[in-house]
Amino acid sequence: MMNAPRHVALLIALLLSAGASTAHAPAPEWLSYRDAYRAMVVFQKYGGPKYYLQNQLQLVPARQGAVAPNVQLILQTRDGDQFLALDPTGRAVFPLSTAAYNENAPLLVSGGAGPVGFRARVSIMPRANGLYDSAELRAACGQALDYLRYADASASTRACVGVRFVFPHEIGAPAPVRLRSGAADAVALPVTEGGAFPGDGQHGFRIVHYRFSHGAEARQLITSSTPLAITPLIE
Repeated sequence: MMNAPRHVALLIALLLSAGASTAHAPAPEWLSYRDAYRAMVVFQKYGGPKYYLQNQLQLVPARQGAVAPNVQLILQTRDGDQFLALDPTGRAVFPLSTAAYNENAPLLVSGGAGPVGFRARVSIMPRANGLYDSAELRAACGQALDYLRYADASASTRACVGVRFVFPHEIGAPAPVRLRSGAADAVALPVTEGGAFPGDGQHGFRIVHYRFSHGAEARQLITSSTPLAITPLIE
């Protein structure tokens, strides 16, 4: 019989796949803090290496499309309101609070968002200097894969094949990611348009995919600005 931690983890095995679980609020404008806490605390309790990773709560509109730019997420507790800043992908840093859990504090979604759910989203932490060694990206993707396997036993046959850099859509912006191999000059990687995460209904971001090579040659990726997200590619 599946133990409790694994059962909860399986319910939120959503960090990298289109079939991820989504918890919906009982009313369009509210989310249960207790439900969100149960989903988010699994990552904190995970004992494997995760120093390259971050775990955030993402709002998911019931209707396909991006979260409206004026939406606010507010944790309402007896001690007062706490505003949780949302990035353009609809993600926020989620505060794990035993007190808020015990009182089942509501998460108010204001700004005309309509019905929403949430997902726990694991991604790779961006670097302030904009430089990413291919070996470190491979290691970060490996950590994400290990966590996915911890959360969902059915992921045991999946593999980490690369990463996805996500940037806002800016007309006339420079190439967001360049690749340097050895002593050669850095070359711009192709840019497409799509969602920040696999299966994400929010589109319109600039996307750059970098797939790991089979060789051992050292490579470095250079970003022109800080990515909104760096997503592991698990297939």
